Amino acid sequence: MTVTYAQQEKYAEIEGHQICYVDEGEGPPLLLIHGLGGSIHNWTPVIEHFKDDYRVIALDLPGCGKSEIPDDDYSLDFFARHIRGLLAELGIERAPVAGHSLGGLISLHLALNHPEVVENLILVDNAGSHYFPGILKRLLRRIPPRLLKRFLLFFISYLARIRVFRRAVGVQNINQYTDALVANAVALADRPDIDEYLDAYIETARTALDVSYHERLDEISKPTLIIWGQNDLAISLKVGQEENKKIRGSFLVSIPQADHVVQLDQPEIFNAAVARFLAGATAVTG
Repeated sequence: MTVTYAQQEKYAEIEGHQICYVDEGEGPPLLLIHGLGGSIHNWTPVIEHFKDDYRVIALDLPGCGKSEIPDDDYSLDFFARHIRGLLAELGIERAPVAGHSLGGLISLHLALNHPEVVENLILVDNAGSHYFPGILKRLLRRIPPRLLKRFLLFFISYLARIRVFRRAVGVQNINQYTDALVANAVALADRPDIDEYLDAYIETARTALDVSYHERLDEISKPTLIIWGQNDLAISLKVGQEENKKIRGSFLVSIPQADHVVQLDQPEIFNAAVARFLAGATAVTG
């Protein structure tokens, strides 16, 4: 059974598609964008922590979670249009944007191509600032989709249940948040629209592998915090360190005993780092 959201989900029609989101708390806005195959669940402890002082907006990206699965190209422009549309629907002109993994790539895309909506930037174990090995791109293009789907279905149905394999879904520590993450990953196999969901997942993965903003990082002028799990097996801490060098004035926080989904592995440390950054950014810009 799918774990339900602790927050009250809402829906907005953006470009003709139903987008699931949460809108919690009052105060200055804070936008949270999850990673590949993720959902609002990926931000549960962050929403719980910041909703006392911020208006926290988190969405299920199109094709993920409880949002509609459009028949589209799942490009960065596609995701950016839906995010900008949601912000407009909610009356938010700009906000601090926090993006995890694929969400970090989308956040980079927004900061570079639609800077008017980004107040400052929080990049969490993000894709998009380095180049993935070419073999991964070739495999994703050459393996027939039906075989890819079978492998993904096998993984989420069986392997994700086994504790030793939890590092493969990006978590190192077992707590209530990482337990919920794994439970929801396993529950994906029971979706009635699992075939369409996996089509969208594969198309999104191709986008994540194909696009890199490595050469444009020095164009980012927004205050930027980079947070990385020191034991990230998916995207090495070295990527975050290089990103820190290229984005002028950025801050890097590396968190011990944390893997790829650092905000769930070490939520207290993560939230404290974000809170310090937001307070400092507000003091400078406010």
